[in-house]
Amino acid sequence: MCGIAGAIDASRDRAAARVRLINDAQQHRGPDHGVLARVSGFTLGNTRLAIQDPGIAGNQPFVSLDGRYHCVFNGEIYNHRELVRRHGLAVRTNCDGEVIPALWSKLGIASLAELRGMFAIAVVDSLEGRLYLARDPFGIKPLHWRVIPDGLLFASEIRPLIQVAGSAQIYPQAIARYLHLGATAADQAPFLEITALPPNSVASFNCDCHSTIQPIQPDGPLEAAVPHADLEKALTESVQLHLAADVPSALLLSAGVDSATIAAVGRSLGRDLHCLTVATEDSTDESETAAETARHYGHRFQRVPAMLTADDVLTFFAAMQRPSIDGLNNYVVCKAVHEAGFKVALSGLGGDEAVGGYSHFRLLRYLSALRAFDALPSQVNGAAAKALAHLGLAGETKLKRLLASDGPREGWELVRLQREVLPEALVTELTGVSCCDSASMPARSRPWPGQFAAMVAAEVTLYLQATLLADADAFSMASSVELRVPFVDCQVVSASLRLASENGKRPGKKAAGRALHDAYLVHLATAPKRGFSLPMQRWMSGPLSPVLKAADDPAAAIWSVLDREVAERAGLLPLRPGRRWSEAWTLAALNGWLEAIKGR
Repeated sequence: MCGIAGAIDASRDRAAARVRLINDAQQHRGPDHGVLARVSGFTLGNTRLAIQDPGIAGNQPFVSLDGRYHCVFNGEIYNHRELVRRHGLAVRTNCDGEVIPALWSKLGIASLAELRGMFAIAVVDSLEGRLYLARDPFGIKPLHWRVIPDGLLFASEIRPLIQVAGSAQIYPQAIARYLHLGATAADQAPFLEITALPPNSVASFNCDCHSTIQPIQPDGPLEAAVPHADLEKALTESVQLHLAADVPSALLLSAGVDSATIAAVGRSLGRDLHCLTVATEDSTDESETAAETARHYGHRFQRVPAMLTADDVLTFFAAMQRPSIDGLNNYVVCKAVHEAGFKVALSGLGGDEAVGGYSHFRLLRYLSALRAFDALPSQVNGAAAKALAHLGLAGETKLKRLLASDGPREGWELVRLQREVLPEALVTELTGVSCCDSASMPARSRPWPGQFAAMVAAEVTLYLQATLLADADAFSMASSVELRVPFVDCQVVSASLRLASENGKRPGKKAAGRALHDAYLVHLATAPKRGFSLPMQRWMSGPLSPVLKAADDPAAAIWSVLDREVAERAGLLPLRPGRRWSEAWTLAALNGWLEAIKGR
């Protein structure tokens, strides 16, 4: 895991100075080694977090044997040993990144589709004078660039591109998208001058900075061609690959099924895992069940209290690359991982998307009944919404909109409603721009069981890529921790979608236990869904209260991008940790990010 950077600039000295500054700004991503390399008219930079072959042999850049291709990369290529064997690659180290230029020498840009892992890659073809930037199919690792008057700069993170190249204008549509769905889109930077490379993409640049972009997997990661689609095999293989590391690793173990599945597969592989549970001092504490799971599979267990100080709040906003309402939990957890002495942590993140584990996936079975509701009086819909809210399918307010005659009736729209933070009409009033994501919607809508695939695609696009993965990268790297996500894998997701297609229903939380023939996992899946959560209401009256107070100020940065009078009319002000604390935090977090950007 690393930070990568680079420049297209005719001036060697100017490029070196700029890339060195970006390296310095990204040192938390790779405190073990830093490097600059000049290749033709391109300059490459890297800060290394040494995981595979951690000695000096694994330092970047990686260069093909013929010297034509030079590469820096951020991430992990989990199938690098298989690629070496299958393609007969000549490599000199055990470092996974060395396969990138070696395979590129044989297959060119098509080599990217062979990589199984998470990556942001920069490759320079010194013969043709071209720079390639690539991002893995799910977009686990980020990559951004900025065109400037005398060339181009690229970096793993957004903020160094502002620190080095000067201030940038806020992108209003990105702010609107954040207010509506909790984060900017995965292919959207919050500044007009900065471009986010979309997931599953490779961009090609010549020396005049002209670019072309094409997909890595032509049909996207959910429809990638995979050699098998058996869930047991896919899970076992993915966990085994993700456990490979030459430094201490931990499993982030919760009370849920997803992380327990990793614990179960680890035991079946004969691996003794160190399980960490980051716990809060209230009803959300999952440590008792997590400890039971660790004991069941014979793993070590450690409970780490979740703490938040005033200094942590400052560090959190300093690490926030783009506004997000959901990143504080990642920051707290990964800080605890680092303090416990681990460089690598495995997480169950992505499991709910893969098997349809979120409670609102249960709404799929009611789609035909929902259409029948369209003819009923609104009073009946209101009573039904109140009753369904007790089942935990969604909140009462959202259920009323679901049951309305113009409510969502397709998988994509169901997810969009569930992920909504502020209604679209209110967001438009606050920002003056539309937050419509129609361009991101699937090209076609298929009947059940295709609705499950459409809902998975929506979760991946609207939440996993935009929020969970982006936050996981930013706040794990802030603590120099590599976060690995075995469920976010083309093989695993393909197996789940195949299972849904064959059975005509969503796999659900029991799917992993059944696939692995593990009664404990099946039993765990029958319990109410739980997940790591922070005591936000309590913290917003404590260490986070200055953040709310700052956003309440009429002179706060947030009111340069939002209409304060609209916020007041909508009842969003004053910001208080009450019943609508999530709305208060949405505005407070946006202001905290804006203030941190101003201070840089």
